[in-house]
Amino acid sequence: MRLRARLVGLLASVLLIGVVVAVPAVLVRVGVDLIPSGLPTLELVWIALRSPDDGALVLQAVTLVAWLAWLVLSVSIVLEVVARLRGVRAPNIPGLQVPQLAALQLVSAAALLFVAIPSIGTSVAEAAPAHAAMAHDVIDAPVLVESRPVGTGPASPGEWSTYTIRLGDSLSAIARDQLGDADRWSELVDLNPVVADDPDLIYVGTVLRLPALVAPAAPANSRTYTVQSGDSLSSIAVRELGDAERYPEIFEASKNTVQPDGRQVVDPDVIDVGQVLTIPGTVEPTTAPAAPAPVAATTEPMADPVPDVAIPEPSEVPTNTYRAPESIPAGAAQVDAPEQDDEEASTAAPWLLAGLTGGGAVLAGALFLLRARRRRAQSRARRPGHTLPAPDVALASVEKTISAVGAVTAPTVKHMDAVLRRLAASVTRDGATMPDLAAVELTATHVVLHLGTSTSLRSPWLGSSDGYHWRIPATLPLDDIGPEVTDQPAPYPLLVTIGIGDDEGVWLLNVEDLDVSITGDPTYGLDFARYLVAEVACNPWSAGARVHCVGVGTELAGLNPDRVRVHEGPADGDDPVDEALAEALRTLDNATDVGVDVVTARATQAGAEAWTARLLLLDASTTHPALNELLELVHANPGRTGTCVVLNGTRPDAPGIVLDVTANGRITLASAGLDLVAVGLTSDEAQGCAALLAQSELVDAVAVPVDNQATEGWRSFVDQAGALRDEHTLPREPALEGDPDEGRPAEQQGSTVLSEPDELYLDGAATTSEDLQALAPRVAAAVRREVEDADPLLDEDVAAWFAESSRLPKLRLLGPVRATTRGKPLLKRKPYMTELLTFIALHPHGATPGEVSEAFGLTGAKVREYVRLVREWLGTDPRTGEPHVPDARLAQGALHRGTPVYEVVDLIVDLDLFRRLRARGQARGTDGIDDLRTALRLVEGRPFDAPAQRRAGGGWTWLVDGDRIDEHAVVAVVDVAHLVVTHALAAGDVVAARMAAETAAMAAPFEEIPRLDLAAVATAEGRHAEANRIIRDEIANRTDDEGAPPELVGRTEEILRGRVGWLGSRAS
Repeated sequence: MRLRARLVGLLASVLLIGVVVAVPAVLVRVGVDLIPSGLPTLELVWIALRSPDDGALVLQAVTLVAWLAWLVLSVSIVLEVVARLRGVRAPNIPGLQVPQLAALQLVSAAALLFVAIPSIGTSVAEAAPAHAAMAHDVIDAPVLVESRPVGTGPASPGEWSTYTIRLGDSLSAIARDQLGDADRWSELVDLNPVVADDPDLIYVGTVLRLPALVAPAAPANSRTYTVQSGDSLSSIAVRELGDAERYPEIFEASKNTVQPDGRQVVDPDVIDVGQVLTIPGTVEPTTAPAAPAPVAATTEPMADPVPDVAIPEPSEVPTNTYRAPESIPAGAAQVDAPEQDDEEASTAAPWLLAGLTGGGAVLAGALFLLRARRRRAQSRARRPGHTLPAPDVALASVEKTISAVGAVTAPTVKHMDAVLRRLAASVTRDGATMPDLAAVELTATHVVLHLGTSTSLRSPWLGSSDGYHWRIPATLPLDDIGPEVTDQPAPYPLLVTIGIGDDEGVWLLNVEDLDVSITGDPTYGLDFARYLVAEVACNPWSAGARVHCVGVGTELAGLNPDRVRVHEGPADGDDPVDEALAEALRTLDNATDVGVDVVTARATQAGAEAWTARLLLLDASTTHPALNELLELVHANPGRTGTCVVLNGTRPDAPGIVLDVTANGRITLASAGLDLVAVGLTSDEAQGCAALLAQSELVDAVAVPVDNQATEGWRSFVDQAGALRDEHTLPREPALEGDPDEGRPAEQQGSTVLSEPDELYLDGAATTSEDLQALAPRVAAAVRREVEDADPLLDEDVAAWFAESSRLPKLRLLGPVRATTRGKPLLKRKPYMTELLTFIALHPHGATPGEVSEAFGLTGAKVREYVRLVREWLGTDPRTGEPHVPDARLAQGALHRGTPVYEVVDLIVDLDLFRRLRARGQARGTDGIDDLRTALRLVEGRPFDAPAQRRAGGGWTWLVDGDRIDEHAVVAVVDVAHLVVTHALAAGDVVAARMAAETAAMAAPFEEIPRLDLAAVATAEGRHAEANRIIRDEIANRTDDEGAPPELVGRTEEILRGRVGWLGSRAS
């Protein structure tokens, strides 16, 4: 605090008081009374005009002017004081510019008596003078050979913007409008020596330097909204966020946004037409990435400094799409879970594979996509009454890790593949040459290409001045990058992840046409080599690539046999080194013929041959006579062999680049200055991934499992899909003439849902005799009575489910997962609590606190707290007056299991209701079709369609443990729908048949059973062209991977052969 400033403030305050209070007092005392006692007559006016002037008239005029001046100045002062108190600028009154300016200066000076002023040290004296440089967004390209300290020198002109002082401005007002906080006016003093001596005396026209605004955390999936006439923040919140009470979120996200007029939103009640607001999403940092130097293909580093180049910003603020997770929270990840104190943190997930986290999360995403394609292929081969083969229990940790981590990164992997293909399509369209890609960096906000050769790319790519570094926002629409071309080859099939930076940027290295030596720690080096093979085997942009492993990475043999071949060593007739050399020479010759490099030839599909990329992995000590020739060939012909040779270990005089892996798990590429946390797969992790993917190829028929612990109630009669167990059914036989039960023993008399002869159903529906036996066996009358008696509340629960007025809580799993309750509302974190409720509800004998803790990765204290919240959310059971979630000690399951358990009473779950209806419908035989149709009314989409944020956060991974009830739910829907379709077609009810078939197709979009049913329905409707289209496009020519359509499965071929005209639908 400075004495001079205080004295100025005191003097100004006294002057203010004098102007507002003392002046009128003096005028009243010494001035002339200007208010007459009455209206003058004409005679008095005439006398006044003819009488000699004694000075009274002049005194009256001066007094009048003084009063008017006081009034104008007082009004200006009052307006300025009120404006200062409100934190806004005083309105400009026409004709009062001078008094308003005087009031502004006077009030500003008086404020010095009441505010603290920091002392101005040498930092101000040394600051650069104010200037008018324009701020630019630039891509800096520092050379990575030598680290350069950050922030040690003076700020460069590109790090600030400027502001020209206008009439009525003050430093606090400028700080409020430009920096978002009036208290930051001292920063303006620090940056501008011209106002340092007297911060309260600033002059119109002075150019001030403003500190650089730090980019705030940008919401993921955020978007902008331009204010329209009549808008308010609450009305915008209703339209954009669905809740008027969320308007503060829009204000917080928008208050740092610089508006077109240079100001910022400072008052949530004051927004103007044309202002741009940010509609928030999940918060992620938006720090712009620093673009490193190109990853050179040789060992000679670039040494020339790269000048900055101004780059225009894209129209939309990018959001975080490419942040690969360093780790996944234990159990169900806490994306929307309640906040936890340090002492109550989640327990670690014992099943999480470290090799699939960090940079390895890219591989997890690729595995997730590859396994999904194989599971879809498995579902095509599933027969009615059976389920998909389940992975071995020993592979649960692998499956859970892929499910948890891969769900996060699979969209990134798919988007990365699309970006590369769109780039290739754009280059092909323009007749240009593909860029010489050295590496790709996936940052929080951008995809950054680092090139080995200077190149010019078209918009929307933003580049450095030297042409080595190009980026696009991660949220940029794909159509802006390039056109979508069917079967466009991926241009860089050997692009593989090598590590993750300390800034969490993921680095992928293009190893095509490179000799790569993996040196350093042998254990971590071998893990890294395995990882490279796994990525090429799984990455979608590596389609068509071939990997040959000689004595290294043999654990990955079953991961993807179409791409990976394992060799224990060179042998007669199987020499991978000679084969690689021959293919490299052939590719070189083809490239010479077409006159372009391999990448451009691949992208533009030049020539008549495929441009296959090959990776040969072998130990550096290999003594094959052709190995040195192969290494030299690849090194001497960059971009023309399509081959990569990876040597695990040190080989004297080996050309190419060196990736050195340290004993602490880091990897360095000295030629580019990269130092990253290395990716890697241990031998066990590699074997686990390969075994899981290999099991995903199995198409064996597997019976739906049963709950052997269920010994009473409806569950004791059915399997996990709701079908009656084999011991409660009888073989299906052709119906006899007359009474179908005539001649049968009494204990075997019964009926079936499909009571007509098999031939009738085989002629009209897409089914087989085996299907009919599996789905519509005969059921004895005694079993029917037992099933009905075991579930006396079924009709009441069905009525309650469809009655909106019902007081019973409902849990929907046959479609988008959600719960309807009557207890204390959950205002937030509902997806998390819904998942917890589902976990408990799907344990008919209750779930122990330990089981909940393990499934969700929670401590005991948090388990108890979250269960309490669920109990309050469900409320009181109207049937019993007790909580729907009883005390764990008193739960019925506690008596059964002998330990306290959490269970839910009188919660109606649509999946359970579906299985109960199926069981009773099957048991009732010919009278049961209505129950089956009612069951299909419960289906709203794909079963267990959980919110994306829970899946992306690793939620629902506990479904992998146990009997895969989520997959059994799909089986149940498809099988019941097939029964209803078959029955309806035989009865001539095509409307019911179509509804059932479309319900199954909605629930299981990749199964073949609903597709065949839809074809049968179309045929019954007389729409034969539509039936043939379904057979041709959705069945016969469908492929779930990059390959050609596979062979038809046995059931499908049997059905097609039995239907006239269907078998000829397959295109040749």
